[in-house]
Parts: sequence; C-alpha cells; structure tokens
Amino acid sequence: KVTCLSCTLEIMDTYSKDHDQVPPSTETTNSYALSVPQDPSEVFEVMNPPPDEFDPYKDRPLSTGRYAKRSDAHRQGLWHCSVHIWIVRKRSFGPFPVEILLQKRSMTKDTFPGRWDISSAGHMEAGKGSLETACLELAEELGVVLDPKIEALTATRQGGEHRNHVKDRLHFAFITPAEAAPLGGCNAYEHVYFLIRNSAKNNECNDCEEFSLGKEEVSEVSWVPLVHVLSALRSGDKEYAPRTKQYVELMEKELGKIFDSNK
Repeated sequence: KVTCLSCTLEIMDTYSKDHDQVPPSTETTNSYALSVPQDPSEVFEVMNPPPDEFDPYKDRPLSTGRYAKRSDAHRQGLWHCSVHIWIVRKRSFGPFPVEILLQKRSMTKDTFPGRWDISSAGHMEAGKGSLETACLELAEELGVVLDPKIEALTATRQGGEHRNHVKDRLHFAFITPAEAAPLGGCNAYEHVYFLIRNSAKNNECNDCEEFSLGKEEVSEVSWVPLVHVLSALRSGDKEYAPRTKQYVELMEKELGKIFDSNK
C-alpha cells in the first residue's frame, strides 16, 4: 500500500517580493544544507535493470543484494534509486494557473550542472526509504521542513484513484526507470512525489515565502507555468535536465488528476 505523510510545510523565512523568481538569499542560512555538491562516498543499493514492461504503479525495483559507492554506480552505469519532489501550486488568476517550482542545479553538480530541474531531488542511500529521502532533500536543498510528527498515514492511491489530496502535503505518484547514463546522468528508478502548495496563500501577495537554498546544490529557484515545463521537457530543451517520455506523460496525467480532485 502506498502512503502519504501527513505533514506541515514550513518555510524557514518569509519576505515580500514583486516577482516570482526567488534568488539565493544572502541573509538567511539553511542549517540543513550540505557543504559539498555531492558526496562520492554515498552508498547505494544496486538494483536489477528494469524489465521491458515496468508498471509505474505496481512494479518495484528488485535488489541485486549488492551495494556500490555513488562514484562507482555512476561510472559503471549501475541501476539504483532516486527520489523526485515537484512543488506545485495553482493560482486563482492568470492564463497559466498551475505552476511548478524549478531549481537550477549548481555548476558544481556532477550531473547536468547549470540546468533547470525538479524542485528537489536526490539519491536513496542504502537503508533509507523514499519518503525519508524526500524529506531530507527538501530540507537540504530548499530549507523546506516537513513536521516530523506523523499524525496519520493515509493511502493516496486506492483502486488507481487519487484520494486525500490535502494541500501542503506530500503525495507519492509513481516510479519510473530512466536510463540517463548515456545522456550524462545516471540509471535510476525515479520515485516521484508531488508537494501541493496551499492555493490560498498565493492570493495574499506575490510570493511571501523565501526558500533557503542549499547553495552547493542549488543556484536559484523559479516558479514556472506547468505548460511551459512540459513543453520544454518534451522538446528536449537543453536548459532542462532531461526526463523520459513516459515520465513527462505520467507527470501531466497525475497532476491533472490531483487538481481535478481538488476542484
């Protein structure tokens, strides 16, 4: 059973701005941020390559029982697991109300440096689950802290339908394999989550929250209309980290379900 974490989104600092882009702050400090862009000594659980038909809703990665350091896994093209968290909001105005927070990867990242990418993402280290990794990455990269007090665990997918899509909650969506090593990335089973922002907050001012960036990993963030993000990913825009065709299709499908259920 797939579960969601009942959690509260907490932004470390707030401020008022007249535009949607949120640059790195020189006044705030992210105490969760890493001191290096990546740790080559991280250890991953090595997975078997995906079968030809991998169901993103039902299938799960199968372990080989072996482990490898990050540097070895990437160099040898070994399959492992990663977690992606897209922060999404829906405004009550404008021609493109659904927006996604994108991060620009720092120039010191070992994969796709300087490209626009997922709001927050990272590899699953051996012994850690996808939900734990999601919370860690949000804190390290954006200063977004999820309340550790789990009030309830509720199924988000029952019978193939989305349920309990409470805003400001973390929702698991799907897993899809991506063979990105030939493109300069890595071969990973990508566990995808969405964090839906509270729409009511978006009417108070033009972005009252400031994300506290982990500057070794993230150089800046920006809200971008969903339609523009999907178009860029489909066209293979070189300013964006690449995503597979299946990934983009699933992403559009799942966000459509989420926002339809919240009408």
